[in-house]
Amino acid sequence: MLLFIGLSYTLFTHSFTQLILYFLMQTLASFGMLVFYTLGFSFLFYFSLFLKLGMFPFMSWYLNVLYRFPSFVLLLSRTLHKLPPLFLFLIVYSPVYSQFIIVSVLFSLIIGGFYILNIADLRYLIVVSSIANNGFLLIALISGRLSSFWFFYFLYFLNIFAILFVLGNLIKPLVVSNRHKALSVGWVLVLLLNIAALPPIPMFFAKFQVLYDFLALNSTSVFILVVLVLGNVFMIASYCQLFIKYVTHSYSHPSNYLLF
Repeated sequence: MLLFIGLSYTLFTHSFTQLILYFLMQTLASFGMLVFYTLGFSFLFYFSLFLKLGMFPFMSWYLNVLYRFPSFVLLLSRTLHKLPPLFLFLIVYSPVYSQFIIVSVLFSLIIGGFYILNIADLRYLIVVSSIANNGFLLIALISGRLSSFWFFYFLYFLNIFAILFVLGNLIKPLVVSNRHKALSVGWVLVLLLNIAALPPIPMFFAKFQVLYDFLALNSTSVFILVVLVLGNVFMIASYCQLFIKYVTHSYSHPSNYLLF
């Protein structure tokens, strides 16, 4: 975290308030994980983990702080920063708390979907989708199949990188040709379909594998699996609505980067 703060300090060109808030919240969550694990309060340990990952019920600070991060800092915080707490979770996880974890995952999916319904900004989408995908990463670890975890994580990393690449490297002219509009809309469509995990996009197979492994380990938890799938369907519907917003704004405004 200290190395991350030092690197991020050189990349911020305006207010450092968001960076300091991120550092304080992460430090508070890490301290809570250490203390509650040492004292044997496993329930509170998982609460500290949710605070660190920005999952339900600690989503608000996460959304407001990370949105203003520069692209490279946002990429690091949404990918590499997940690994230490996730593997600490893997070490201390007990099946006794699986239902509690699933509830947090489900609410993160549903609330994330509601957020996406009301946004028109791809950078904000990265932060919201990150919260939802944290749930699938936790489920992959619960299932005990690290191959599925890494497959999902690798595709997730590539998708976040691609979206940030589009945001940071495509030229943003005031007036663009219809051909340029079609190209950028096509790029965004592919990325949104992938992050929404619609078949036959690769992210769909990664999520399917995670859910399959979870069901194989918890054959009696079919109801929980159905609820998780329905929550993910709600997320997919939100992504589709966001794409419709993007296309509408692209062809009704001089700049097709309004949502960026």
